[in-house]
Amino acid sequence: VIIMVENVTKPPFAYIKEFLIGGAATTTAGVISNPFDVAKTRFQLQGELQGKGSYDVKYKNLLDAFMKIARYEGIMGIQKGLCSALLYQMVMNSTRLGTYQTIINSGFPNNEKNQPVFWKLALAGAFSGSVGALISSPLYLAKVQIQASAASNIAVGYQHQHTSVLGALKSAYNSPGGLFQGVTSALWRVSIGSATQLATFTRVKHFIAESKVFKSDFSVVATSSMVSSGAIVCTMTPFDVIATRMYNQKHGLFYTGWWDCVKKIFRTEGVYGFYKGTVAHYFRIGPHTILTLIIWDRYRKWFL
Repeated sequence: VIIMVENVTKPPFAYIKEFLIGGAATTTAGVISNPFDVAKTRFQLQGELQGKGSYDVKYKNLLDAFMKIARYEGIMGIQKGLCSALLYQMVMNSTRLGTYQTIINSGFPNNEKNQPVFWKLALAGAFSGSVGALISSPLYLAKVQIQASAASNIAVGYQHQHTSVLGALKSAYNSPGGLFQGVTSALWRVSIGSATQLATFTRVKHFIAESKVFKSDFSVVATSSMVSSGAIVCTMTPFDVIATRMYNQKHGLFYTGWWDCVKKIFRTEGVYGFYKGTVAHYFRIGPHTILTLIIWDRYRKWFL
């Protein structure tokens, strides 16, 4: 079973490979999932701090969002922010998945029978996610702000005028919020999401492999990935909405901090506000999670 303890002494470069493989896997998946990420960002900013029914709905559903973005911003508009998204995925997930697999290889999450313990897997996932989120925060800032930037007649949320990733980073560096604006929300978002994703994937994969339900290794990984993607959307969406709001705002314009953001969304938009863009989030995180984990698993088999 992949993602289990490997009781052998590895050369130092093998651990470096774990980080490179994690980044390569998620970057490959990111090209396919980015259009859904763009739509998700727009949905989450639509009607910001406004009650349901009190604002002009720019995007009615996922298909409508794609059609309007393509119409007013060109067909490549649905891939807006791709460069920043791939850089973010490479930095964040090479760190996250590499750290997670290193912890797994250490034997920490396993019991005396060499079986993975769910709470330890979740702890390893949360820790590795937090490390990845912290290091990659400036790139996530650039990604969100570039993806939110839209043609005036379909614009939602605060509009930043960035023309490149470098321009976005330079602007952030010179702003009061700095390069790490919103980082607290990212730590919550990725630690919760990572704990759910990696712990669920590892535990389900181990269970299915031991039960011998499927004969092929690929079927085991694919099924585990699908279960993991459903779990992550349920737990991560509210934290994702908060992070999008915190990163996209002009520093201090709407929210003074993470908890202030939570209170204001609840007070003005209700519980519904925390689940804006859920469908787009599922179509973004579902295929992305499934592809990332399958590709990650395959890359580990090929290169390690």
